[in-house]
Amino acid sequence: MHLFGMFYNTDDLIWAIALPMLTTSDLTNCVILGIDPAIASIGFGVIRGSQAIDYGVISTSANTPMYERLKQIQTDIQTLCEMLKPEVAALEMPFFGRENTNANKVLRAMGVIELALGECGLTDLIFLHQSQVKAAVAQYGATKFEIKHAVMHIFDLPAPPSPDDSADGLAIAYAAQCGARANVA
Repeated sequence: MHLFGMFYNTDDLIWAIALPMLTTSDLTNCVILGIDPAIASIGFGVIRGSQAIDYGVISTSANTPMYERLKQIQTDIQTLCEMLKPEVAALEMPFFGRENTNANKVLRAMGVIELALGECGLTDLIFLHQSQVKAAVAQYGATKFEIKHAVMHIFDLPAPPSPDDSADGLAIAYAAQCGARANVA
């Protein structure tokens, strides 16, 4: 079914967005920060061209009050930006099913991440759907295992990035570099 420029497959419950793609040269020489938003383990990856500059996770403890977790996320994102000096930031938009009790926390964390990036001068953010990231790195519907190994080969890493969230951060940065964009304002 075709809805407002989007294709929706009711059998698989998957959205594929039909969007214009930029050429890879548009961001090839930029330092790109990819972020996989969450509340407990935020994956990040920083790339420039075919080089993975840094990747890892920002972790917060479930036993810590929410305001402290959000403050830590803000501080850690700002520190990351100060250290690695990204020119562009890309975030994967979270997808929640009907029964997801974590959505409220993740969306609050995403707001804090956007605030921290804005305070670092990164105000024109690139938002990506999970399906766009998977399609750019491996294939539509790729598993975590496939994403990790694809990222390893793309950036010529000696081993798959670990933990999974860090591989996601690199994949998000790469998808942005390839020109993927979600249709959000």
